[in-house]
Amino acid sequence: MVVVWLLILLSPLLVAGTSSEGAPSFTRISGPVAIAAEITGHAMFVSVRVNGHGPFRVLVDTGCSISVVSPDLAEAVGAVVPDLDDDTGSIVALNGLGDPTALSRVVLASIELGGVRFEGVSALVSDSFERLSEVEGRRVDGALGFSLFARLFLGLDYPNQRLLLSEQWPANLPAVRASLPVIEHADVPFVQVQIQGKSVEAMIDSGANQGLQLPVKLAPLFQWKVQPRAGSLVAVFGGGGRDEIGRLSGSLAIGEVEQIEPTAIVSTGSASLGLRSLERFCVVFHQAENRMWLCGPDAAPLAPTAERSIGLSVYPDHGGLRIAGIIPGSPAEAAHLAVGSHITQIEHRPAASWTHDQIEQWIDSHADVALVVVDGVGERALTLGVWDLVP
Repeated sequence: MVVVWLLILLSPLLVAGTSSEGAPSFTRISGPVAIAAEITGHAMFVSVRVNGHGPFRVLVDTGCSISVVSPDLAEAVGAVVPDLDDDTGSIVALNGLGDPTALSRVVLASIELGGVRFEGVSALVSDSFERLSEVEGRRVDGALGFSLFARLFLGLDYPNQRLLLSEQWPANLPAVRASLPVIEHADVPFVQVQIQGKSVEAMIDSGANQGLQLPVKLAPLFQWKVQPRAGSLVAVFGGGGRDEIGRLSGSLAIGEVEQIEPTAIVSTGSASLGLRSLERFCVVFHQAENRMWLCGPDAAPLAPTAERSIGLSVYPDHGGLRIAGIIPGSPAEAAHLAVGSHITQIEHRPAASWTHDQIEQWIDSHADVALVVVDGVGERALTLGVWDLVP
C-alpha cells in the first residue's frame, strides 16, 4: 500500500437538518441488481441518471448523510429548490474536517441507478466537485449519501468492482468474515472496533481513500510503533489542511477481521475506516437491521506494509501536475522543489497521461521516479528516490 501523493479529497461528513432527510420518498426495485462500478483513487464511482438526464459520474459515499450534487448537475436536471420556513434555501453541515459549511438544498424527482429508481430525493448542492474533478483528472458530478439506500441491502463489492442493491440478502457472496451492529449518527454508519484492545466507535466512510483515521484527541491514548508525522495535504468540502500519519503498535480488529500494526491518519473529525481498510471485502449494509457485514474469501489478518511516497501532494493542471504541497523531510524537500511548480513528465511520459492509480503502483514497486519540472528558474530533470514515509 502506498501513500497517495496526489491531493487527497476526503469524504464529507454532511449532517442533515433532520433525521433521514436524504432518504427517498419511494424506492422502486424489481429485483436484485449488480451495477458495474469504477474503483479508482481508492473510491467507488457509478453512473446515474437524474430527473431523466445523464449519465452522471458520482461517488458512493457512506460517510455522507445526504446525497450531494454539483451546481452544473442541479442546473442541467432542473432541480427544484424547496420552500423553507427560514427562506434561506440552505442548511449548515459539517465537512470532513468537522468544520461547518453552508450548502444549498434541492429536491430531485428521481435518481436511476442500474434499474433501481429513487424518487423524491432531498439533496445538497456544493461547488466542491470542481476541486474533486481537478484532483481526479475526470469529471465528478456528485455523491450518493448513505440514507439514499435506507430501504435496501447495499453491497459495496470492492474486489469485483460492483455495487449491489436488493431487497433480500445479495446472492453469491463469499463467506461472512465479520458481522457488526451499526450505530447511526446523523445518518451515517458507525461500528465499534478494537484498537489495541480499546473499543473505539468508527465511521464507515466509503468516500474516504485512507484506512484508519483517528481524531487528534484520541491519538495520545494509543501506543505508536512509528510516531505520527506530517503527511499529505487533504482537501474537503469547504476547507483543507495537512494530516499526520503514523503506525500503531498492536492491531485493529473489525469484528473478527484483524489488521496488524495498521497505519493511521491523525486528523480532525471522527474516527473512521476508509476504503483501504475495506477494499478486500464486499461490505454489506442493511439499515433496517442496523447491521454491517464484511464478506470475503480470506480471513487471514492483514499484515503491515510500508507507506511509501516521494513527498509531494499534486493535482492535474494545464496538461501536467501542479505541486500543491511538500512533505517535510521528504526527497521532494531535499530536491528543493517548490509549491506551484509544474510537473510535465513522469518517467519520460507526459505527466497528464498518468492515472492516479498508475502513479501509486509505480511508487509502490520502484526505488525512484524520474520527473521533469518547470519552476521559476526554468525546466529541469531530476530523479526522486521513493521514501518510506511510514516504515
